[in-house]
Parts: sequence; structure tokens; C-alpha cells
Amino acid sequence: MNTGNHNISRCVVAVLSLLLSGFSTYAQQENVNSIQQDTALYNVFESFSAADSNVISILHLGDSHVQAGYFPLATAFLLQQEFGNAGRGFVFPYNLAGTNGPEDFRWSSTVKWSAERVVDRYKSSVLGPGAIVVISRTNTPTLTFTGKGDSRMDDNFRKVKLFYDAGNTDNSLVVPDAASVTVTPTPFPGSPTVSMATLDFSQTSQSFQVKWEGTGSGPLRFYGAVMENGHNGILYHSVGINGAMYQQYNEINNVLISQMAVLKPQLVIISLGTNEAYGKLDPLVFRNEIDKTVSLIREQNPSVNILLTTPPDCMRSVRKSIRKRVGKKKYTTVYQTAYYPNPYISMVSQQIIGYAREHGLAAWNFNEVNKAQKDRFAGAWAPDHIHFNVRGYQLQGQLLYEALQRSYTQYLQQTKKNPVASHDQRK
Repeated sequence: MNTGNHNISRCVVAVLSLLLSGFSTYAQQENVNSIQQDTALYNVFESFSAADSNVISILHLGDSHVQAGYFPLATAFLLQQEFGNAGRGFVFPYNLAGTNGPEDFRWSSTVKWSAERVVDRYKSSVLGPGAIVVISRTNTPTLTFTGKGDSRMDDNFRKVKLFYDAGNTDNSLVVPDAASVTVTPTPFPGSPTVSMATLDFSQTSQSFQVKWEGTGSGPLRFYGAVMENGHNGILYHSVGINGAMYQQYNEINNVLISQMAVLKPQLVIISLGTNEAYGKLDPLVFRNEIDKTVSLIREQNPSVNILLTTPPDCMRSVRKSIRKRVGKKKYTTVYQTAYYPNPYISMVSQQIIGYAREHGLAAWNFNEVNKAQKDRFAGAWAPDHIHFNVRGYQLQGQLLYEALQRSYTQYLQQTKKNPVASHDQRK
């Protein structure tokens, strides 16, 4: 018996076993990162296949994971790289509202603004498509938008739609000579003096300033803007509010109604559920809130495709006190924060996936993807272990794009194999 050859054979088998194990793990991770019930997206995939001749409006609705911008903008950037860029989409002056937002643009003003959000205890019943409004009580308020040319997102625009309520219809909007202005009333319900001003620019720009005159003592309420560049492709709107839950979007349903009226999305991606998992969770009540949101969206836009996503695998924290001896008879108290899995995150994810399966909606189980690819997310968490850092959110956005792209590829293969059946499925 040749012991040397036997040892070599054992080494070869061990290496092959390790490689196959690694390949199996990778394949399993890839299989996890998929869209469930993805045939429910075939209508919007049909639009993707003709993106060079139409504008595809996508709305990404969520909480703090969306408001920061890194997650949705990573997905938007990759989709626009593949299917074309129709513009920056919805933007809002988060910095004037005293909160965080995407970093590829900035708003400034000569006056002070207050803010109301869908999560606030006291707020107006009209918050517009962004679920947030800034308010000025100063005569002739101004707003200036400036895009940052050093970001991955393209902030160039040829058309800007401004949504506001000056409290009367006798006000006038002053804009640069480079743009023509058309004002139309009530773009969404809630107030008879809500207006939309469409600014058409003679050439591509990255900044503008507007001033309202004749507003009286105010208040002037500004709901945000939509920016388009005149090209076909993806127009990706991200709307997120820190701390938001399904329940709050349902209570102030003017937000969802406004979004359907002015953004006219062909696809709505809903990324909610984290905040529900940190309160008193009743699974049946939570599932009912999902149904209210989905039903209202479909009522306003019957042809829209909806994609539900589950939250990250967040942690809970507990602060522990430890007595340490610092001398013969002296002790000091040291506090340490320990983290442990939040069991309600899994319950929330199960309800979202279960609801989607029951109602034939597309679903992306990111919670499962997050767990399966925990090595890739090592070092991607923020200190609170609830949010990601920039790299983590960009990875999340990339994974969502990859899941959508995989389903889109299957859609193309399916339509080539059986175009008649595929057409029937889209119905």
C-alpha cells in the first residue's frame, strides 16, 4: 500500500469537498436572493423591455432605511444603468425640515421652515406625496435647489414639478428666465388651494430658485418636487420617513392617494416592518395594516405592480451594569450594551411573506437574504445594530437589483418560450 499516494488522494478529496461545499453555499445564497411570486411583476417587466421608448415610474416607499437614500438610490442607479435614466424623481428639502435625507442634492432658503411628518402626533391631514411637508409663515418665501455633480445619481433636469399650497390662488411664482411656468390646480385632493407648478427649462440644469409672491401672512406649505430630464427609462421615486409604519401611512391616507395621483407609479416597492417589530406586535393587526395599504394603492391605481420586502435582521439591545473592583475596598460600576436577535423581526417577515403569497403579490424576503449572506454584511451595520452603514445599504440596494434582474431574465426567457401564455399571465 502506498501511504504517500493515499494521503494525496485524501487531500484531493478534502479540497474538492471544500470547493463543492463553497459552491453549494454560494448557490444557496443566490437561490435565496430571489423574488417570490415574480410573475406578479410581468406587467412592469414588459415596460422594462421597452424602456427605450417610455418612462417607467417606480415608487420605493418605506421608513428610515429608505429616507437616508443609500438603499433605494443604489437600486435606482443600477436599474437606470441598464434600462435608461428618466430623471432624479421625487426630491424633498429634508435639511430644511431638520432631518436627514439623500446627500446628492441640497436645498437652501432665505427664510425658516417648520415641518410636519406622517409619524408626528400632531400634523395636518394633507402631507403630500412625500409624507412630509415644510411650512413657512414668512411673506415671499424662497427655495433654492442645487444638485451635486460628484454623486452617482444624475441630478440634471429639464422639467421640475413643484407641489405646494399657498393658501390662496392669487399668489405668483417667480422663477429664472431660463424656465417657463405652468400652474395647475389641485394635483392631489385635500385642499382647494393645492397647486402644481411645472417648470420647463430651455436647457439642462442642476439648480434653480423659486420665490412665491402674494402669499399674504402664509402659511405656505411645500410638499416636494419631481425632476425629469426628458429621456426615457427609469424614474425612481424614494419616499421614506424615520419611524414610519404601515399604520401611519394608512391613518393619513392622503399620502398614498397623492403618490398615486402625481407619481403614477407602475411599480410600488414597500419596505416597512422594522418599527412594527420594536413595539407591541399583534400579527393579525399588522397583517390587516398591510392589507389596508395594498388595497388603497390598488384602489387608486388598479394596474400597479406591488413588491413587498421584509426588514433586515435587526437586533435588540440591553444595557447591563457590572461592578468592577478598582482597589482593596473600592468598586466602580461599568455599563455595557449587549445585543441579541429581535424575535419580532422574524414574525414581521413571516406576515409580509404570508400576505404576499396569499394575495399573489411579489415579495423579496431580504430578512432571509440578510441571514444567508451574513458574511457579506459583516462590518456593514451601524452601531445601533438596527440600521446599516453606507456600505450595508448600498449592498442591500445591489441585492434588490440583482433579485429584480434575475426575475426579469426569467421573464424574457418565458416570453420567448411561450409568448401567448406569458401575455395571459400579465392579464
